[in-house]
Amino acid sequence: MRTASIVSSVLALAFAGLANAAITGVGGSVNWLGVNPPSAVMGNLTGSLAYAWDEQTGYSSTALPVNLTAPGVYTGPTMNFSLAAGSFDSHMIHFDPGTPAFCSGSVTFSGPIIAVIYDQQLLTISDLTLGALTTTYDTGNPFRSFSSNALGFSIVAYSGNTLSFNFVPDPAMQMYEMRVLTHTVPAPGAAGLLAMTGLVGARRRRIG
Repeated sequence: MRTASIVSSVLALAFAGLANAAITGVGGSVNWLGVNPPSAVMGNLTGSLAYAWDEQTGYSSTALPVNLTAPGVYTGPTMNFSLAAGSFDSHMIHFDPGTPAFCSGSVTFSGPIIAVIYDQQLLTISDLTLGALTTTYDTGNPFRSFSSNALGFSIVAYSGNTLSFNFVPDPAMQMYEMRVLTHTVPAPGAAGLLAMTGLVGARRRRIG
């Protein structure tokens, strides 16, 4: 009984250690929400700060339409479009100033960034599968975010686990949103705990 209890405890710790990539810090004009908001529809999260929250975990796709898949600095009229494949977690950065305003900040995640979506049509496509289940998004709103897969005068830069942005007022849009996709990363020690489970099980078989 004691051996069985040890195995159960180790298994619980191991699977608890298989953590999802999540927001771990913010900088600049960003408000980090520990819980996703009930509504991200225009007019509900307004002000001078951008908001950031975690969305889905462990979503898999073989060809998800996204804007960015390579670390770097992006700006200007260039159309950025690509496809992302794999399993990833999603996170939202949302800025609704109410009136035209600049906003600069950064968001850091526990897992590496693998893709970014900022075009309003691609955000709409991914709302159902990657959006937080209890958040209402401004799906279908053409003024929700950037259009034509271009950033205009705004700047987006990312490398490793951190994304930085500088949103510049644009008369063609009233709100700015980016969906950031990250890799899920096992917490330290998870693999070791699973290995320990195997050793405990083997010891139990020898004793029996």
